[in-house]
Amino acid sequence: MKRIALTFIVSLFTLSGCVSPTPEVESKLTSLSLSGEYQTEFKVNDTFNYDGLIVTAHYSDNVTKVITDYVVSEPDMSYPHNENIKVSYLDQQANYMISILEDDTPIVDEVKLTSITLSGTYKTEFTVGDTFNYDGLIVTAHYNDNSSKQVTSYAVTAPDMTSSGTKYAVVKYTENKVTKDASYTVTIKEKVLESVMNEPYIAKQYYLNHIGDIFSVWKKYRGTGVTIAVIDSAFDPYHEDFVKKDGTSKISSKSASFSYNGSTVTKNVGINFVNDLSDSHGTFCAGVAGAALNEKGVIGIAPDADLMLLKTDKKPKSIVEAFKYAADNGAKVVTISIGSYYNYEGDLVNDGSDLSTVFNSATKYCVDKGVVVCSAAGNGGGSNPTEYTFPGASENVIGCGGLAANSNGNVWEGSSYNSSPQYQFCDVFAPADGMFNICNYQNDGGQRVYYDGGWQGTSFASPIVAGMAALYFEKFPNNSAKQFENALYNSCHKIDDSGHYGYGRVDVAKLLGVNQTGTVTLKVKASWQYMYVYAWNTDLSLNKEIANWPGVEMTKNGNIYTYTLNIGEYDSVIFNAGYSQSVDILASSFLDGHTYDLTSTEYIGSSEYGNYTI
Repeated sequence: MKRIALTFIVSLFTLSGCVSPTPEVESKLTSLSLSGEYQTEFKVNDTFNYDGLIVTAHYSDNVTKVITDYVVSEPDMSYPHNENIKVSYLDQQANYMISILEDDTPIVDEVKLTSITLSGTYKTEFTVGDTFNYDGLIVTAHYNDNSSKQVTSYAVTAPDMTSSGTKYAVVKYTENKVTKDASYTVTIKEKVLESVMNEPYIAKQYYLNHIGDIFSVWKKYRGTGVTIAVIDSAFDPYHEDFVKKDGTSKISSKSASFSYNGSTVTKNVGINFVNDLSDSHGTFCAGVAGAALNEKGVIGIAPDADLMLLKTDKKPKSIVEAFKYAADNGAKVVTISIGSYYNYEGDLVNDGSDLSTVFNSATKYCVDKGVVVCSAAGNGGGSNPTEYTFPGASENVIGCGGLAANSNGNVWEGSSYNSSPQYQFCDVFAPADGMFNICNYQNDGGQRVYYDGGWQGTSFASPIVAGMAALYFEKFPNNSAKQFENALYNSCHKIDDSGHYGYGRVDVAKLLGVNQTGTVTLKVKASWQYMYVYAWNTDLSLNKEIANWPGVEMTKNGNIYTYTLNIGEYDSVIFNAGYSQSVDILASSFLDGHTYDLTSTEYIGSSEYGNYTI
């Protein structure tokens, strides 16, 4: 009974809470275990997988469960080795080892670019100044597995096209970071230009020998690709010397006319709108600048330049619009040989404009756009030597004064300049007297009628300088108007120290940096005991003469005297018997490479003057 009672009593105590209960323990993750039929051997570059892997989580309360949201590390499968794979779940990790074995398949080398070869019908001969191209080039890539293919994503490094010689074009092709190259030979030849000597009247253009050695310049530059705008009052755009040898016109289709009605300027674009035979002045100026090389007449300073003829009613507002139009429509050079004194005595028609203001604005517009502006300066001569003339006196304009014909550098009497140097507006001087050009001949009933002319005026000095600018911009197409202006001034020959003659006489060969190589052979028939040649350069500051008077004794064979002269150094010559400083025979127009054979007539003490041809 006691035993049962005792048991009963204990039970009573428990039920009444007198004994403390055991606390509940929290279950924690203690480890991971791996099982299953997962892969542990792989080959190099196999895709790793753990298919069949079973991950079991173990807890502190002896509970276990299979989990799936574990993370498996990625092994490097690129080379043979053993590597631990880490299996992670919460804060526990388990590992297993895999082996990455050598691949037992045959080893094949990676296909790589080994070389390129060139073929096709690409161009390998060019002329100096041409645009390089490799049209027709075929590039073939070759690989280490003996395969090949044509490719197009190659690059070509062009040779220098500014000088002649044997050069190389380099072709490069890159594939998968491997670059291969090949080159081919390119021959760049000097520009071979058509002879200028076939123009029938070129020998009558004496002034060609008074602007430096233009014949040497023409062997390289003739104004190709440059447009000269000529502003005047009338033109003959259909003159035969504006037609190229191939029959096409050198007159720009952008030629236009401008007229001012008191309120607005009317503009008409087209060659027909400038056709006006009432005055030949504009035609003559255009011819001096750029008469074509066509074996029909004369030659312009820039015979391959295009001409934009801009006809005006001579009113300042019309001329201003012509300036702006030229700058906006492709002209690189503007020449104008109509103008006015400040009090409106001159060519321009008074429309109430303030000449200084309107022309300064227009010429600045041109120069800011890279366009050179040349203008005749003066023509006032002794009558108005101190009067400004416009636009020659305008800002940003190259004022062109004139040189007298066949003189020792004398300034033509019509070139007006201010006696005070700070006001002078004749910047440079070019021939302006005894001019022979496009209007000295014309067709009459199908027959060319020729006549000698006495054209004179600074009107014709300006287009000479404009033509020189066109030659300059063919050589330096990206240069600015100011760069040309500086080059022009730096290439001039000073006339004297008076300060009246700007930078002096122009020299086209010096401007273009062309070596003067022209020569002529002079022959004279005379029964004199001696014959001398006295040659000089009209720029007296150069002190250029082959010898003191009477000059150099010529070589005699019978009664034929011969002498070879460098026309790059001398531009005028006198044949003489050596008795006195008198002109026996004067020749002043030389054509490069020609022999001047004056032996058809025997000269005995007579005075002859002329521009002789073979």
